[in-house]
This record gives sequence, structure tokens and C-alpha cells, in this order.
Amino acid sequence: MRVWQANAYGPAKSALTLVTIPRPSPGPGEVRLRVAAASLNPIDYKQLHGDLHRLTPLRFPVTVGFDASGVIDAVGADVSEFKVGDAVFVRGSRDTLGAFAEFDVQPARFVAHAPKSIDALGAASLPLVALTTVQGLVDRAHARAGERILIHAGSGGLGSFAIQYAKALGMIVDTTTSSRNADWVLALGADQVICYDREEVRQRGPIYDIVFDTLGGEHTLQAFDLLKAGGAVVSVAGPPDREMAALFAGNPLVRVAMWWLARKVYAAAKRKQASYFRFLTESSGAQLADIATMVDHGNIKPVIDRVFDFEQAVEAYEYLIAGRAKGKVMLRIGA
Repeated sequence: MRVWQANAYGPAKSALTLVTIPRPSPGPGEVRLRVAAASLNPIDYKQLHGDLHRLTPLRFPVTVGFDASGVIDAVGADVSEFKVGDAVFVRGSRDTLGAFAEFDVQPARFVAHAPKSIDALGAASLPLVALTTVQGLVDRAHARAGERILIHAGSGGLGSFAIQYAKALGMIVDTTTSSRNADWVLALGADQVICYDREEVRQRGPIYDIVFDTLGGEHTLQAFDLLKAGGAVVSVAGPPDREMAALFAGNPLVRVAMWWLARKVYAAAKRKQASYFRFLTESSGAQLADIATMVDHGNIKPVIDRVFDFEQAVEAYEYLIAGRAKGKVMLRIGA
């Protein structure tokens, strides 16, 4: 089978190679899917560039990619919930990866039946952004109907999903984007759009129960200026929170570095009596099954910007890095 493998850290053009390797067989508790589609996420290029090597080092050579959809073509022992021929979608873990391949073996607990109302490209666009949103807004921030949330970068892959999900929860949703994308994100369901090229978001004042920080940098600290007392900042790009740091407690240098990076954030959180969450997304077939139900009920729709052929993975990486995608960037792999 053909796979995109990385042999070293670096830009996609130099680090990735399309190679042929033996087709893997599923072990106990695993399934193999014939991959139809995969999606790219910012973590894919950050991981490839080595930005995350202190947290989640790659073991080369490695087949890359987190999100995939396809049809199960082999089932390992002790798997009862799936059978050959089932259409499924999955977010591989940091240890399993393997989505950018013609076949992918994953633990069955990471896999869910794909939504019936969308195609394979749509299904593959969802896993990582869906799990990140659910685990941030619901599992950690305990988002509730009627609360007001600010979602940064609403036209991106994560933001475009989070807008729809927050609206499905019954929240009041504001989002930031450029003025050229304002009407587009309003159509996704946002209640108000703050065009960063026309308005300074901090002028809004502390009106939000939750800020979903998808940008990091100065935006993470600024989020606390926008937060009501007792609110929560959920970040996918800011300094690690204490829960995340505890995962790497065995490495004292990493632990000290994480504490140093997060000190200003925790000082800001203390002043606001607020919560701060920066976490690593975990794979969960059960949560994907819930998302599939929401999709089939019409609460959420996939948002796809551009589809590349499997052989164009390097071009897809470069397009995503350019930062102009509205929604997800996809690879079409199989039938």
C-alpha cells in the first residue's frame, strides 16, 4: 500500500515521501479501514516541523496524519461493534497516526460509524476539530445553553466547526474573522462577527462566559480581558495548563519550561477568578458517535475549503500553512 511517510523533521517538501509498504493487519481490539479520505490540521504541520518534539516525539519513519474516513475491510479479535463493510471515521492518536495512507489500522475504541447523511470527505473533515471542541467546551469548560462564547478565527477548520457546535448547545456565539469572511461565518450560525481588520475585539469588554482561543500568542492573555469573572478560557494554542504539564511530569526540564510559559496566564486567571484550559485532544470513538448523530440530525455540516488528490499531500500542507483556508483542507485517497 502507498503511504506518506516522514523520515525526519522539516517542511513537507523535504520531510515527506510517498512510499509503498506492506499492508498492516489488525491485532486484537483493532480494525483496518480502506481509507477514502483524510483531512489536514495545523497539528499535522506543527508535528512535522518538530514544534511538538519535546511533548510528542515522532519515531521515524512514521506514516503521518490523524483524521480519516473509509470502509472497514478487516477486523481483529475481540471486536464486536464493527464488521467488514462498515463506513467509519476516526481520529488516530499521537501514537497511532497513519491517516495519510491507503489502509489504516486503529484501535476500535477510536473509531465510530460515519454519519449517514454525508460523504467520506465530509466525515474525514470532522474528527479532530470535533473532539477538540467537545473536550474543551463541554468536558472542561462545562458550556451551557444561554452562555455567551467568543470563538477566535471562525472561518478556520476548528472555528467553523466550533461555531456550529456551540449554537447546537444553545449558546450565544460571537466570532472573529476578516471582513471578507464576515457573511460566510454568519451563515454558519454566528450571532455576531467581529472583523479584526475593522474593530478591536477588546473594546467589547468583559462580556463572555467562555473564550475559545484558537490563535495563541497575545490573544491568550487578552482573552481574560474579555471574560466575565468566573469564566473560562479554552485554548488550543496557548501555554500548557497544569493538567497537560502533569502528563510530562517525568521530564523536569519540560515541566519547568511549561510552568514558566504559563505563569502570566495563571496570574491573569487568578485576577479574574477564571479557569484556564490548554490540553491535548484525545481520541474517542464514543464522542465521534455523538457527533455523527448531530450531523445526521442537521445540527452540524462539514465545512471543506479544498480537496487535494492523495499524491498532492505536499501541496496540501503548503496550502494549509498559508493560512487562507475557509474550513478544512482534504486529501482524496480512495473510492
